[in-house]
Amino acid sequence: MQKSKVLLIAVLALGLAIPSIAIADNKPVEQFWDAGPDVKNVGGYTGVLVEDAFELTARQSNMTGFYFDQKDGNWIQKEAFSCKSYSDPNCSGAQNIWYDAILDVCKSEADTNCVIGITAIKDGKEIPGKFSQNYPETNKYAFKGDPTLNIPDGGLPSLWTFDGLTHQGGNQFMVYPRYFHNGAGYNGEKVNLAPTQFDVGIFAISKEKVQNQPEFTVVAQKADATGKAAWWDGANFGCQSTGPQGECAMSWPLPKDVRFRLEVRSSIPLTSFMHGRLLDPTIKITNDASGRQLFSIEAGSVSVPVLNTWVKNSDMPKELHDYLYSMTNFGGFYTYQDGKGSSRDNVQLLEHFDQYTPATFQEYLWWLPLAKDKSIGNKTMWIARTLSADEVDGAGGQVAKCISNAKNLTGMVTTNAGMYVSGPPTFNAATQSLDYKVAAPHYDNNGTPNIGTYNLVLSSEAARCIYGFSKAPISATISIVSADGTSQIATTIVREKDGWIYLSAAGYGYSSPTVRVKLSQTVEKTAITKSTITCTKGKVSKKVTAEKPTCPAGYKKK
Repeated sequence: MQKSKVLLIAVLALGLAIPSIAIADNKPVEQFWDAGPDVKNVGGYTGVLVEDAFELTARQSNMTGFYFDQKDGNWIQKEAFSCKSYSDPNCSGAQNIWYDAILDVCKSEADTNCVIGITAIKDGKEIPGKFSQNYPETNKYAFKGDPTLNIPDGGLPSLWTFDGLTHQGGNQFMVYPRYFHNGAGYNGEKVNLAPTQFDVGIFAISKEKVQNQPEFTVVAQKADATGKAAWWDGANFGCQSTGPQGECAMSWPLPKDVRFRLEVRSSIPLTSFMHGRLLDPTIKITNDASGRQLFSIEAGSVSVPVLNTWVKNSDMPKELHDYLYSMTNFGGFYTYQDGKGSSRDNVQLLEHFDQYTPATFQEYLWWLPLAKDKSIGNKTMWIARTLSADEVDGAGGQVAKCISNAKNLTGMVTTNAGMYVSGPPTFNAATQSLDYKVAAPHYDNNGTPNIGTYNLVLSSEAARCIYGFSKAPISATISIVSADGTSQIATTIVREKDGWIYLSAAGYGYSSPTVRVKLSQTVEKTAITKSTITCTKGKVSKKVTAEKPTCPAGYKKK
C-alpha cells in the first residue's frame, strides 16, 4: 500500500490543530474523525483509522508541479508550484506532475469528461436526479485541462436531489468523480500525463458551517531546511467536501434501500479493473458517435465496518512494530507534537490507508486484536476505483496477462470488508479457482457479528482468457473459506448477461475469510454424422452405416 507520505510531512510541519468529531456525540460514523488519544508528553502512540471515503474526497481539483535535486543518490524535493493549466511553465517544466481532476456536470452534448446524470432506483421505480449546484461553488485551484495530452479539466463536485427521496440529514446527494495522476518519478523523465486512476463516490450530505473547518488549500513553496512541507492538501474531518468560510458537506448514512445509477461521458476510456464499495453492481459501457466512452454503473451501497484504535508504541506487538519501523515513515497524519522533536516516538500518529495490498492486509490483521476484533461502527459507502498498472501486474500470471493490455474495463470486485487486496482475484493453480482475501472486525460496536458481502463482475472475454475457455457457456461456484480452512455457508448467485459474468456471495462472517470462485465449462460432444452405403457381392447385397462407411472384404460399393 502506498501511504499518504506528502500529507504526513505537511501536517507535521504546519503543526495543524485537528478538531474532533466523536461517535459519543450521537453522530453517525459517517461523520467520525479521530483526533488522537487524549494523552500528551507521555511517549509515542500510533493509531489506525481504516475507512476509504476520506481518501477520495480529501482533495479538490488541483494541479501541482514538483522539482527535485539529487543528493546522495536520492531525489530530494526542492520546490512545488500550483498551476491553472499544464501550459504554465511551472508545470510544463516540472519533473513531476500531480493532479486531481473532479468531473463537473455535462452542460451540453459537446461536453466531455463529465457527469451525464444520476438515477435513484427505489422499490423498482427510477427517479431521475436533478442537478442542484456545485459544492463548493468555487475552487481557486481548479484548472483547465489539455485534450491533446489527455488531461481532463479540474472541475467541482455536484449536488443532486431526487423527488421524494431523503436521508437523515436532508435531501442532498453529492456526486464526486475524480481523475487522478500520481506523478511519475523524480528523475525528470517526461511521461504520459493521462490519468492513472479514476475514482467515484456518491454521498448523502447536508450543507453546514463548521467552526475552524480548514478550507482545501495547496501550499506550494520552496522546501524548508529539512526538505519538508512542499505542499499540503488540507483535511475534511467528517465533511465530504469543504469550501470557504467553513463550508462543509457533512456526511450522512446513505439510504440502504436505494440503488444509484451514475452515467459518465469520457474521452479517456476506463480500462483495467475496478474495485470498491458497492452492492450487486451492473456495468454498461458503450461509445457515442464521436468515439467517447459512455460508462454506466448501477449498484446499491454497502455498510463497511470501520477499524479505529490506538496503541502506545512501547506496547506495540513485535510484528507490527518491526513492520512499521522498517519504513522511512509510517504514512498517515500526525495529530500532536509534544515539543520533544519530530521523531515517531515523540509524535502521536494516525495512520491512514489509501491502497490495499498483501502487505497492508497483513498489517490490518495485526491491528485487529488491538481493537479487540471490534469495529467502531458501520459506514455506508457507494465508491468505485480503477486499479493502477502496478496493482494489476501484482496479480501476476495469466490474470495480469489477460487484464493489463485490455482496451476496456475487464471487471470489478466489490465488498464491504474493512480490508481486502484491491487487485484482481489471484489464480490458485491448486484449486483452479480465483481467490480473493477479505478481512474485517468480527464484531460491530454493539457486539453483533459483522456480515460480509462480495461481488465479482468479470467480462466473459477476460474469464475465457484466464481459464483458456472456448465461447461455450461458463458456469461458476462460490465458496467462503475461513482462516482455519473450514467452509462457511453463504448465499451465492451466479449469472452471465450482456458479456459480463456476475457472481455474488453474502451472509458470511469475518474476520479474514477467503472468497473462492471456481469457473468451469462443459464442452458438448459434437454429434457424429453417419451415412449409409450399399455393398454387393454377386447377387448378395448389404447396407453399411457408419461415420465413414466402407464395404467388407469381397464386397463392392454399389
